[in-house]
Amino acid sequence: MEKLFGSRPKCFISKNGNSVVYFGSTVLVRWFLAMGLRYNKVKDQVDVPRWIFSKNAYMGAAIRGLIDTDGSVYRLKFGMQISFCNHSKPLLQSARKMLLELGYHPSKINGQNIYITRREDLKKYFTEIGFNNLKHRERLLAFQKNNGCVV
Repeated sequence: MEKLFGSRPKCFISKNGNSVVYFGSTVLVRWFLAMGLRYNKVKDQVDVPRWIFSKNAYMGAAIRGLIDTDGSVYRLKFGMQISFCNHSKPLLQSARKMLLELGYHPSKINGQNIYITRREDLKKYFTEIGFNNLKHRERLLAFQKNNGCVV
């Protein structure tokens, strides 16, 4: 990273065990801001870049990333559900639009949430998009094992 950015990063482990890489370079911060990175995704009401909509593979990867970071997998009385929660309205609208374009039936935006609940959609999501978030994968497997929820 030092070669790439010309600045030596500081690395440390936070109290909750996360690795943190810190750059103390105003030049680097200005460059990231010029490239479109924002300080606060809620305050700035960020959205996905328009080019994401050009290919299904891009949309699938974007949805996986959004749900891996701001999503949940949980059990309902009669099945399971995936939710995506975010306080950026443009991001919620784009996530819903991507899901629709990929053939899913997400809920309407409910406050700061979108839900995937239909059994067929859950099966499709797990096989076509999947999770990179280990916690979500483990929850899905535990639900299936303990409750016979077949997805």
